[in-house]
Amino acid sequence: MRCLPGSALRPIVPGFLLVTPLLAQSPEPAGALPYDLAFDRRELLWSTSLAITADGRRVAWEARRPPTGLPPAERYLPNGTPAASAGAKVYVADLTTNRTVEVCSGGNCWRPSWSPDGKRLAFYSDAGGQPELWVHDVEAGRARKLVAQPIKAKLWIGDQAQWSPSGDMLYVPLAPSGVYRVSVLQPAPKPASDSAAVTVLRSGREAAVASRDSAPASPLMAHFLRENLAQVAAVDARTGKLTVLVPSEATPKPSVMRVSPSGRWISYLSVFKEQAVTSQASAMDLAVVPASGGPVRLIAADVPTLEGEYHRLNYNWHPTDDRLVYFKDKRIWLVEMAAAGPSQPRVLAESLGDIAPTVYLFTRDGRALVVGTDPKDDRGYGDARPHGIALVPLDGSAPTRFAIDDSIGIYRDVLKADDRTIWQPDGQSVTLLLDAPASGGKAVVRFDPRDGSSTVLWKGVARLDRLTGGGSHDAIFGVYEELRTPPDIYRFAPDFSARERISHIEPRLEGLNLGSVELFETIVPFHDGSLGAVRTAVLLPPGAKRGDKLPAVVLMYPGSDVSRAAEELGGGSQLSIPTMLLTSRGFAVVLANLTLGPNREAGNPAQEMTDVLLPQVYRAAELGYIDISRVGIGGQSFGGFGTAAIISRTNLFRAAVAVSGIYDLPGTYGHHDKSGGSFWIGWNEGGQARMGTHPWANLRRYLDNSPYYQADKIFTPLLIVHGTDDLAYHDGQKLFTALRRLERPAQFASYAGQGHVISEWTRPNAIDAARRIVDFYRTHLSQPHPIP
Repeated sequence: MRCLPGSALRPIVPGFLLVTPLLAQSPEPAGALPYDLAFDRRELLWSTSLAITADGRRVAWEARRPPTGLPPAERYLPNGTPAASAGAKVYVADLTTNRTVEVCSGGNCWRPSWSPDGKRLAFYSDAGGQPELWVHDVEAGRARKLVAQPIKAKLWIGDQAQWSPSGDMLYVPLAPSGVYRVSVLQPAPKPASDSAAVTVLRSGREAAVASRDSAPASPLMAHFLRENLAQVAAVDARTGKLTVLVPSEATPKPSVMRVSPSGRWISYLSVFKEQAVTSQASAMDLAVVPASGGPVRLIAADVPTLEGEYHRLNYNWHPTDDRLVYFKDKRIWLVEMAAAGPSQPRVLAESLGDIAPTVYLFTRDGRALVVGTDPKDDRGYGDARPHGIALVPLDGSAPTRFAIDDSIGIYRDVLKADDRTIWQPDGQSVTLLLDAPASGGKAVVRFDPRDGSSTVLWKGVARLDRLTGGGSHDAIFGVYEELRTPPDIYRFAPDFSARERISHIEPRLEGLNLGSVELFETIVPFHDGSLGAVRTAVLLPPGAKRGDKLPAVVLMYPGSDVSRAAEELGGGSQLSIPTMLLTSRGFAVVLANLTLGPNREAGNPAQEMTDVLLPQVYRAAELGYIDISRVGIGGQSFGGFGTAAIISRTNLFRAAVAVSGIYDLPGTYGHHDKSGGSFWIGWNEGGQARMGTHPWANLRRYLDNSPYYQADKIFTPLLIVHGTDDLAYHDGQKLFTALRRLERPAQFASYAGQGHVISEWTRPNAIDAARRIVDFYRTHLSQPHPIP
């Protein structure tokens, strides 16, 4: 969520909390997670990929320690560095010497990319003041800036420097000249005293009227251009000589690129293209240009932007031949590249029907393409997952397919040797990472396409992510994490019988006294009237057990199964503060599954989430994990909305904390971001709010699902936490105003200049908010509520 400028501090009034010096420290139990460590720990970048040399000898990654002293950033720092990369460094581990080194020469460093021979590592660094291309020479042991021109860095992986097959050239997204050179929205110049300071927005027929006041693009399109518009540039890896292959004014407008197997062609995706304002969807064009320079050739227009890794999932090059595949219209298309240019696209294996928007990787021998089949949008978020896999021979012969048995697991990812090829140690199998509903964790399952048989190689309640062989099929690398194990990079044996730890990202987390997790299932009513089972996780403090009937906090995010956070160290951070801050201080934490109806259809989410949640809470009490008279609830963002909505429908909870929530759906609908964009239209109609239409078509649904208009039904003590620079800050003000007028127990902690996520706030503010949240629960949950 993007943020608005902060407002001035308000006068102190009863019940309204301004940011003050840190709260007086409450006595802390032995082994409690220190508040300073909670917001100071080194961690992998949230958008990262492992860079591994082809021989598997060296592994590079990015880790960041949140910097101190920097003002909060929305998405980018003023110099064009992604805010998520602030404090990041690039590390290289040599597995033959067991030595790890940092390769940065100052500043923030991110996006490592190995040369084909594994002797040089390209990365981005802003040591010179702006994001630029650097190269580390392994043998020389030093890095140098290759070209002093700014890179147009992106928020998501896919923008890293691309090496030519020979290693002689690098291809990068160079920042354009002009208004879109910098990713941060620049403040309007201060007008002269005798000039009008006016911004004009238009809609309908007025939007088509050409005038001196017209903006060159819609606010959303201007946002896309500002963050993504680039030039495709070739850089000589030895001399740093730079050649622009595709200027920013080309059609389609370039964003990120890849290199064909021969090195003769550079493919690129365009800047995101705006679609219907209510759909919360976008598309990109796919084009190619000769690596030696020449005209741009359009391959496909309006290729869909897919969930997650926006720049990586919708097309792929063959491992050895200059041909590529792309996803469009729920089909896979093949394009052959010749000296004269691309061939006409043709559909592969049309007999398979709809293809899932997830897997387009080639087999180890390059003879077939692996695709997902039988897509089902079982989460209601428009990102259908495959329930089958097919191997599609490129010679046109019949595909081989097998089903993914739901009793074994649900598709999460396919194991890759590299970005083009699936990982096949035996040259035959397809190995998948699955969500395993039966165990509540994950499973690595190897399928034999010849007969559809499967073998479970590994399963557990753990996070297993970023799995890649780095070009090799002899081992696989990935990030491993579980409730008591900090996230680190490991090398796994081909059969997953053993793993070897490679990184030690944050040693200070290794000595923490962490508790345990237990899972249970509950039958709940769903939005469509059916009954079904959902899984809930209970995080217990160190030494606690079932039957202890502990004070508890229920954490949730409507529309999501946050019991998955039990796979993460300490249970993740559902309030955007580490959940360990609660469990290490004696609270049980219930991680609930709040399945809702599809987010692209009209629904009644406030009632739906309450119906799904309450049986899980009562079941946790029945099993003896929690004391039903000492239960609180909390959530962040849409979870903040959920918190306020739920306590407007039940008085079960003794305390509630809503962080950065949205509380007035029709009132928020018309708010603009600071560029004039209307984010809330799509969010309400086609997004999480599940209103399905605009307020004038069904105002009653908007009012019924808005905690602000249900404030007279709220009796639970509520702490509202909000940063003044958050896009929905006004809603925190409004809900508190309603509760204050009704004389209901409420506090409003307002943090000046802070954004949407507490963990991204300045250190003093984040620590103060975390202390305030924990102490609020302590105050209201310390004693059982009397039950007559």
